[in-house]
Amino acid sequence: MLMNLALGTVFIIAGVMLFLFPPKEINGFYGYRTTSSMKNEWNWTAANRYCSQLLMIFGALLLLVAALTGHFAVTAICTLVSIVLIFVIIENKLKKM
Repeated sequence: MLMNLALGTVFIIAGVMLFLFPPKEINGFYGYRTTSSMKNEWNWTAANRYCSQLLMIFGALLLLVAALTGHFAVTAICTLVSIVLIFVIIENKLKKM
Protein backbone atom coordinates (compact mmCIF):
# COMPACT_ATOMS: atom_id res chain seq x y z
CA MET A 1 0.00 0.00 0.00
CA LEU A 2 2.84 2.38 0.83
CA MET A 3 4.43 1.86 -2.60
CA ASN A 4 1.07 2.61 -4.24
CA LEU A 5 0.87 5.96 -2.49
CA ALA A 6 4.50 6.71 -3.29
CA LEU A 7 3.86 6.77 -7.04
CA GLY A 8 1.22 9.49 -6.81
CA THR A 9 3.25 11.38 -4.24
CA VAL A 10 6.28 11.43 -6.54
CA PHE A 11 4.15 12.92 -9.32
CA ILE A 12 2.82 15.62 -7.00
CA ILE A 13 6.27 16.49 -5.64
CA ALA A 14 7.72 16.65 -9.15
CA GLY A 15 4.84 18.89 -10.25
CA VAL A 16 5.26 21.22 -7.27
CA MET A 17 9.03 21.42 -7.79
CA LEU A 18 8.58 22.18 -11.50
CA PHE A 19 5.94 24.80 -10.67
CA LEU A 20 7.92 26.53 -7.92
CA PHE A 21 11.32 26.20 -9.57
CA PRO A 22 10.77 26.19 -13.33
CA PRO A 23 13.88 25.92 -15.48
CA LYS A 24 15.07 29.40 -16.36
CA GLU A 25 16.41 28.49 -19.78
CA ILE A 26 16.25 25.63 -22.24
CA ASN A 27 18.53 22.84 -21.06
CA GLY A 28 19.03 19.11 -21.43
CA PHE A 29 18.93 18.35 -17.72
CA TYR A 30 15.84 19.72 -15.96
CA GLY A 31 12.31 20.27 -17.19
CA TYR A 32 9.96 18.90 -19.82
CA ARG A 33 12.46 18.11 -22.57
CA THR A 34 11.23 17.16 -26.02
CA THR A 35 12.15 18.43 -29.47
CA SER A 36 9.00 20.54 -29.65
CA SER A 37 9.36 21.98 -26.14
CA MET A 38 13.00 22.90 -26.75
CA LYS A 39 12.25 24.56 -30.11
CA ASN A 40 11.99 28.05 -28.61
CA GLU A 41 11.65 29.86 -25.29
CA TRP A 42 7.87 30.26 -25.59
CA ASN A 43 7.31 26.51 -26.06
CA TRP A 44 9.78 25.73 -23.28
CA THR A 45 8.02 27.95 -20.75
CA ALA A 46 4.51 26.86 -21.74
CA ALA A 47 5.38 23.14 -21.77
CA ASN A 48 7.03 23.25 -18.35
CA ARG A 49 4.19 25.24 -16.80
CA TYR A 50 1.57 22.89 -18.24
CA CYS A 51 3.60 19.81 -17.30
CA SER A 52 3.81 20.93 -13.66
CA GLN A 53 0.04 21.32 -13.51
CA LEU A 54 -0.61 17.96 -15.16
CA LEU A 55 1.85 16.19 -12.85
CA MET A 56 -0.02 17.50 -9.81
CA ILE A 57 -3.43 16.56 -11.25
CA PHE A 58 -2.37 13.08 -12.31
CA GLY A 59 -0.54 12.60 -9.00
CA ALA A 60 -3.74 13.31 -7.12
CA LEU A 61 -5.62 10.88 -9.37
CA LEU A 62 -2.95 8.23 -8.76
CA LEU A 63 -3.30 8.71 -5.01
CA LEU A 64 -7.05 8.24 -5.39
CA VAL A 65 -6.57 5.07 -7.46
CA ALA A 66 -4.06 3.73 -4.92
CA ALA A 67 -6.41 4.43 -2.02
CA LEU A 68 -9.41 2.87 -3.76
CA THR A 69 -7.78 -0.24 -5.22
CA GLY A 70 -4.80 -0.98 -3.00
CA HIS A 71 -3.27 -3.08 -5.79
CA PHE A 72 0.23 -2.18 -6.95
CA ALA A 73 -0.35 -3.57 -10.44
CA VAL A 74 -3.35 -1.30 -11.00
CA THR A 75 -1.48 1.73 -9.70
CA ALA A 76 1.59 0.90 -11.81
CA ILE A 77 -0.52 0.59 -14.97
CA CYS A 78 -2.28 3.86 -14.18
CA THR A 79 1.12 5.48 -13.67
CA LEU A 80 2.31 4.36 -17.10
CA VAL A 81 -0.93 5.54 -18.68
CA SER A 82 -0.55 8.88 -16.88
CA ILE A 83 2.97 9.37 -18.24
CA VAL A 84 1.80 8.68 -21.79
CA LEU A 85 -1.24 10.95 -21.39
CA ILE A 86 0.86 13.82 -20.01
CA PHE A 87 3.22 13.53 -22.97
CA VAL A 88 0.38 13.36 -25.53
CA ILE A 89 -1.56 16.26 -23.97
CA ILE A 90 1.47 18.56 -23.83
CA GLU A 91 2.68 17.69 -27.33
CA ASN A 92 -0.79 18.33 -28.77
CA LYS A 93 -0.95 21.66 -26.99
CA LEU A 94 2.46 22.64 -28.39
CA LYS A 95 1.38 21.69 -31.92
CA LYS A 96 -1.63 24.01 -31.61
CA MET A 97 0.50 26.95 -30.52
